[in-house]
Amino acid sequence: MQGKELVIAWLNDAHAMENALVQVLQHRIKDAEGFPEFQEMDRQHLEETKRHAEMVKGCISRLGEKPSLVKSLVGTAFGAVQAPMTEFARDEVVKNCLMDHAAEQFEVASYASLIAAANDIGDTETARVCEQIMREDEAMAARIMASIPMVTTMHMANLARQDAGQAVAGMSGADAQTELGAGA
Repeated sequence: MQGKELVIAWLNDAHAMENALVQVLQHRIKDAEGFPEFQEMDRQHLEETKRHAEMVKGCISRLGEKPSLVKSLVGTAFGAVQAPMTEFARDEVVKNCLMDHAAEQFEVASYASLIAAANDIGDTETARVCEQIMREDEAMAARIMASIPMVTTMHMANLARQDAGQAVAGMSGADAQTELGAGA
């Protein structure tokens, strides 16, 4: 495979990766109900990811190709399968946050490779686009990393409230009133 064909193949991989992430983020937004700050970050991340997919598609088109239908379908299917993977975990929102951070780091590494490959074949425009995407992914990874303690703390507080509610539900009426009054 020649250099240009390899760059096109990797751009198709990146396009599929972004499309898969769209599916995942749409699911994450629903999962983050009760965590408004994280939900808003996921909404912003979703819009950024859609824009990245379009930017990569533009690079592929500029190189005289169309995005690979097979890779796009596989990426979308992978995203649809990956999205609900933590759905039944009690700590779903925390696991989603950790997975989102890992995905952003993978994207950063993928674009770093694409930048080097594009520069190697003299495609400075693709390198420029990938550098922009990589900087935005680095910023998103940093935002997600910074939110991990907050999301974890909020989740722990929610669990404590749920556990207290379950304990109160198992008590007699008078004992529950006493317990609820003590917590106020």
